[in-house]
Amino acid sequence: MRKLFRVLSETLKLTFQQLWLNKLRTFLSLFGITVGIFSIIAILTAVDALKNNINQSINSLGDNILFVNKWAWTFDGPSDYPWWKYFQRPGVKFENYKYVQNKLKSAEYVTFELNPHVNPEVSYKDKKTHKAQLSAVVDHYGQVFQLDIAQGRFLSSMEINNGLSVCVIGGDIADKLFKTINNPVGIEIQIAGKPVTVVGIIAKKGQDLLGFNYDKSVIVPYSYYTKYFSTDDNATDRTIEARTRPGYTLAEMRNELIGVMRSARKLRPTQVDNFSINQLDVIAKGFNGVFESLGIVKWVIGLFSLIVGGFGIANIMFVSVSERKSIIGIKKALGATRSDVLLEFLLEAIFLCMMGAVVGLVLVYILCHFATEASGMDFKLSTVNVAIAFTISFILGILAGIIPAYLAATMDPVEAIRSK
Repeated sequence: MRKLFRVLSETLKLTFQQLWLNKLRTFLSLFGITVGIFSIIAILTAVDALKNNINQSINSLGDNILFVNKWAWTFDGPSDYPWWKYFQRPGVKFENYKYVQNKLKSAEYVTFELNPHVNPEVSYKDKKTHKAQLSAVVDHYGQVFQLDIAQGRFLSSMEINNGLSVCVIGGDIADKLFKTINNPVGIEIQIAGKPVTVVGIIAKKGQDLLGFNYDKSVIVPYSYYTKYFSTDDNATDRTIEARTRPGYTLAEMRNELIGVMRSARKLRPTQVDNFSINQLDVIAKGFNGVFESLGIVKWVIGLFSLIVGGFGIANIMFVSVSERKSIIGIKKALGATRSDVLLEFLLEAIFLCMMGAVVGLVLVYILCHFATEASGMDFKLSTVNVAIAFTISFILGILAGIIPAYLAATMDPVEAIRSK
């Protein structure tokens, strides 16, 4: 063990000397390693952040919710059911929701949501926002999605059932309309010129990859919406949403929901479903293709860079062996074994690769900081990815240094000393 530490300390000392004396050569050689490690670990970190964002979104909304829509969230259905057949389907009706609410036994809560294609302007005095996402909901919407209310409360059953002029708004909407007001609960705002009173503020979370962004939402009672706005099929999207009852699985509720919806639509046994049952993990699975593509890009860029960097390290080692022939000869004449010389140059190659990995990881760490600030997602350089970077560098160091190290170890000491 003492011998290993001695060889390691001497190797590090010689390596630093070579690096310092040949700065440009060192930079060019380590650049490939740095780019390769940066490419691989940056994409791995990005994929981890995307997956975590999706999982957090599903967990926050609930992984036990089914959505009944006209459109499927993915068109990976039978090949004999093209997209235009989806277009011909009837929209989800309020009457369908009432039927499902009465018949679906496996659901703890069933609710209904309407979203206009063009969101109206929301204003307070002279302040306006053009990016509000309006949702008209019925009872139990708050129980299905379990929203985090920062101030005030969610719409009550009485307010929803009677269509009162009240609303719950997202954190971004509150910030834009009430910059100088700490608690806007109870203040009257305008939705397309129609008055409505704020009763609650949804806590800010940012937009997730599933498309849900309550920060920019304005939620009103469905009965209120129908008084002032159009509910035409071509102007709105309507969804039935159901949360499973304890003791039932999502698959069980899905099977029952299909039967209930077919009964509500009065479909014959030979007719195909004219509705879609969607769930959040369908969107998550849709990202798998993106992640696989990123994985291919990661290895293509990374491997090319690592190959270039590996040749650069090997070049440094060949030059280092050539420059230190006389030193190698003297060491072998004084009793250094082949394994001592082999280990010395092999450790030097590994150390050079490790240096490139460290620089690459530092760049990824800096990138994670800026990406987190810019996107709102949590980009973290994980311990696993750090271990992957050093493992790749260790293996590459062995591959790049084994031939020069072997040449140094098998060198004849007399010829080596004469080379000076």
